Amino acid sequence: MKELKLNNRTNVSGSIHQKTIDYLESDEDKKKYAEYRDKFEKASNFKKIYDYPIHIDLEIDNICNYACSFCPIGQPDTELGKWYQKKQEIPKEKIFQIIDECKNIGVNSIQFSLVNEPLANKNIFEILKYTTSKKFEDVFIVSNGSLLDEKRALKLLDTNITKIQFSLDAFKASTYEKNRFTKIKKPGLYEKVKNNILNFINLRNKLGKKFPLVRVSFIELEENLDEISDFDKFWSNKVDAIHYQKLTDYKKKIINFDEFKDKIRCNMSNFRLSIKADGNVRPCCVGYGEQILIGNIYKNSLKEIWNSKLFKDFQKMHYDYIYHEHVFYYSIKFPFTVSGIKEMTAYF
Repeated sequence: MKELKLNNRTNVSGSIHQKTIDYLESDEDKKKYAEYRDKFEKASNFKKIYDYPIHIDLEIDNICNYACSFCPIGQPDTELGKWYQKKQEIPKEKIFQIIDECKNIGVNSIQFSLVNEPLANKNIFEILKYTTSKKFEDVFIVSNGSLLDEKRALKLLDTNITKIQFSLDAFKASTYEKNRFTKIKKPGLYEKVKNNILNFINLRNKLGKKFPLVRVSFIELEENLDEISDFDKFWSNKVDAIHYQKLTDYKKKIINFDEFKDKIRCNMSNFRLSIKADGNVRPCCVGYGEQILIGNIYKNSLKEIWNSKLFKDFQKMHYDYIYHEHVFYYSIKFPFTVSGIKEMTAYF
């Protein structure tokens, strides 16, 4: 698979999928994964929209032990940040029901994290194991890695998920401790997290496992740009992939959608649905609060949401470059950036 370029640096997100195919044992599994990625490529390039979402984000709760300065949880004064101050959680039984529906309608990929820290949920290992038993092509989580001690590492390896991404966003401990959390101040946490990741990889290899593949991520901030080279050198021969991404600033005002006209179309709604911890469903993981609400799992099935007139109109809005004609154009108060749209596609 072709490597992706971002700001003259290599975003190796693409290579993780070829590595997945290489590591899968049976020809049938390799074929199914390749078909899933082919569907994704067609959907993301506006060549085809399928009768079901290819990917689901499932935020099982809105709890995180961090409060990063660039995350809604660390910005309680913003509209989106306020939502995260009240605990929300989808019951385990409802999660299983959603997983079953995903399998029945043809979903290929599920990610159990949005803004939350999945390893903080007491049911996460049971949920992941149930999901992988359904034979989805891709099951993964994003974690800050702080809770991944050896006991949790063994449990996570036993779930047989496809991959895990660790959010680091720094090479220096001082930068990490400044930006990665605001509600806890614990010296030495960066080294602990780094060692947790390295120990997890060593444990995986020691047990003779190839999955989950491990990816580390780096959100570009003004204060960490000079650390990218060292970050890349340190992690490039230790993990399966590295993902670089520009910051989505939740505090900025809306960018005029007319600036996007005939320039870029957001392809997220072509292949995914994102389920928040309160059950609300949005067209992508970077939607803002209730402003792009297209359904709720307690009121609608995923199939009903995907095939609703509201959502089909939303897809058409991007397909035809007609943002200004759609109701969402008048209601959204927060920004989408051209670079953010491109990079979220690269993430997959």
